[in-house]
Amino acid sequence: MDIVDPPPSFSEYVLGLVQPAVLLAWSFKHYAVVVSETIFLRGQILAPIFRSRQVRDEAFGRFWINFSVARDEKGTPIVDKDVPDPSTLRGSSALIPDILSKARGVVLDVGPGSGTQMPYFADLATKEKASTIYGAEPCVGLHTELRQRILANGLDSKYHILSAAADKTQLVDALRREGVQFNDEGIFDTIVCIRVLCSVPNPAQTISDLYSLLQPGGQMLIVEHVINPFSLFGNRKGGNFLARVMQTVYTMLGWRFFIGDCDLLRDTETYLRNAAERDGGWKSFDLETRFTWSTLPYISGVLVKRN
Repeated sequence: MDIVDPPPSFSEYVLGLVQPAVLLAWSFKHYAVVVSETIFLRGQILAPIFRSRQVRDEAFGRFWINFSVARDEKGTPIVDKDVPDPSTLRGSSALIPDILSKARGVVLDVGPGSGTQMPYFADLATKEKASTIYGAEPCVGLHTELRQRILANGLDSKYHILSAAADKTQLVDALRREGVQFNDEGIFDTIVCIRVLCSVPNPAQTISDLYSLLQPGGQMLIVEHVINPFSLFGNRKGGNFLARVMQTVYTMLGWRFFIGDCDLLRDTETYLRNAAERDGGWKSFDLETRFTWSTLPYISGVLVKRN
């Protein structure tokens, strides 16, 4: 894996350290609002305790919509229908266009959220690279926004929402309801993972299961934030000491609880490598590591399954 990381400016470095604090505060605000509504408006006094998952999912859904959906001066959501100009993209968003342009065939979009990547899929469908796309999104509070973006981008006949997490059992059940036929050689030509593997439960098993759903020669397209590679011991190279410390601090402040089970300390690259061990490894494993000076370093690239 290559580290492609030009030195940041001072302002970029500071932002890379404090950005999670801003997101954490924003998400906490939504959680507090949902808890208040649940108790005082709905009269469900014990719901935050006995239905904690449901309350957290509602709060995170609201947070993610406000975070990821641009709005006009009147507060109306702006539904993008054009692929963004790559020169206007910053940070991890700039990694996405090139990666998504490689999608082909039958595609599984893991955790599409509110559908901000939909213009890219529409472009692929127009160029007849992607034949069918399944979006596995377990947070039903995001489905309305997701569906609006599907319709706005003319993908209603090609993009199908699955109310399922990345768990293989849930995925298989949801796909069967869509009439998908299974065989022993996998289903998908492409599996897209954009900012989602940080929050899947049991990542080793989940990523291994996703690998099993790939057809021979299929590919996984990856843009994921990971644990900062800094290490006093071991064989890790690069990274930043303070950024690594701040990842631990934010975790202790409740990052996973308030940010949809997202894990800042997840070594996703290792899980991805291990997923293909049963077949002697991936045919190709091309990942780059970016922003290693920040609390949100990213890996991005294409992994190809052996034939």
